[in-house]
Amino acid sequence: MTRIVILDDHTLFRIGLSAILKQDTNIRIVGDYQNFEQMKSLVPNMQADIVFVDLTLGEESGLDVAKYIKNVNPALKVVILSSHKEEFYVLNSIEAGVDGYIHKDVDHDELLKGVQKIIKGERFYSLEISNLLINSAYNKSRVGLPFLTNKEKEVISYLVDGFSSKQIADKLDVSPRTIETHRANVLNKFNLKNTTDLIRKIIEHKIQL
Repeated sequence: MTRIVILDDHTLFRIGLSAILKQDTNIRIVGDYQNFEQMKSLVPNMQADIVFVDLTLGEESGLDVAKYIKNVNPALKVVILSSHKEEFYVLNSIEAGVDGYIHKDVDHDELLKGVQKIIKGERFYSLEISNLLINSAYNKSRVGLPFLTNKEKEVISYLVDGFSSKQIADKLDVSPRTIETHRANVLNKFNLKNTTDLIRKIIEHKIQL
């Protein structure tokens, strides 16, 4: 028997997901929660196999929830549910160590097959998400560049133009610390040590931002 917990702030979606999962007589829904506070104290001793976590949980971040669950109870398999198909969300979820990422438009047969794969220890990404990852891998191998968010590209553009972190922060109406965080993330993605090396790489390789 596969025991599943659902964490999603949309009641109708939880009802619909439960109905689909229950089509498999070997699946049992052992938890149904609208927000993380309702289940947080239960996580350390939670007797379940898979926890479905909505990526956006009102004030909570689904990724933060996923990381917490994997840290506190590593035996639980965590699958992200999301209406987002953007590469940024998928890659961040993978980095969080989740066991799957399922788009909410997934076909019910595909969903049930995915549950079986996850139980066997495989990672599962619904078809649209798998295609996105394949295209991403192809593009990266073709151009040899890391994935950058639009905000990171914007920050780099200003850095190349000679603006300081404070000046960029003023232009984007955020704190200088936020700009420094974006800059550090970009340096890490390019495996570089400082902004000077980053700007040199961008200019030398004619990277389009």
